[in-house]
Amino acid sequence: MKEILTRSIFGAIFLLYVFTPYYLDLVNNTNLFNIVLFTFSMFGTYECFQMANNTPYKSKLLIPALLLNTALFLPLLVETIKGLYPQVHSTSTWIAICNYDVLLIVWILFLACALIFILLIFKKASIQAVFKFPLLLSLAYAMLPLFVLGIAMTQSNIEMKLNLFSILIVIYVNDTFAFLSGKFFGKHKLIPSVSPKKTWEGFIGGMLVAALTISLLKYFIDGSGNNYVFIIGVSFSISILATLGDLFESKLKRAAEVKDSGKVIPGHGGVLDRIDAMLFTAPILYVLLTTIL
Repeated sequence: MKEILTRSIFGAIFLLYVFTPYYLDLVNNTNLFNIVLFTFSMFGTYECFQMANNTPYKSKLLIPALLLNTALFLPLLVETIKGLYPQVHSTSTWIAICNYDVLLIVWILFLACALIFILLIFKKASIQAVFKFPLLLSLAYAMLPLFVLGIAMTQSNIEMKLNLFSILIVIYVNDTFAFLSGKFFGKHKLIPSVSPKKTWEGFIGGMLVAALTISLLKYFIDGSGNNYVFIIGVSFSISILATLGDLFESKLKRAAEVKDSGKVIPGHGGVLDRIDAMLFTAPILYVLLTTIL
């Protein structure tokens, strides 16, 4: 019970940090969420290196990796500042020429990395070798998906930003109820060699509540909560991708022989422990919903 209470309190604080800037973006048409993505990327990069340092592949490239991360997000942060202070005039940054074709190229690169990570989940041997190049791992695993979201969000209008708002809510609802369903009803292990705590009951429980949440969101946002094909497709996609994200993070931690990726969030572990489902799910579904579909 104490574990659930701690997890709930700090989970609520975490969600406030995520959704308060996002709500302000929806109300004021700003891009404060870029700051959230940037901090997640910085912590995620740091945690990749910390896990690598627990393996034979120790690296001294953390500072260059953090500088690369900052350089990558700098144009997005500039756009955020310009949105807050319209009187600030600056020369056109390269984010201004990042049209949807550029977004799709970056997104496809992310998909290629995600596919490799998914294949590694089912690799029977240890994947400890991925820590041999922690800068590359942090770029592909932490920076790239969050950067994709940042570009897409910065280019989107309020209506399109609502898509990500809905996706993020459903991801966290799925994650929470998958945890609770697995804890109280879980008997059949999903992939015990990767994550002993993941169960089919948790997966199904998360997916069912995700479908209900999507129905309610669709009803209150646009009055179309009866599009069952869409609801089932999106909820199933979120549950599958979120589970794969959790499993890959578990595979990484098993390879590094650590319980958590970090200690910044009591009851949850590190930032990567909290956003692993989002890293796989949000960039794929958001770009699909706003650009392709």
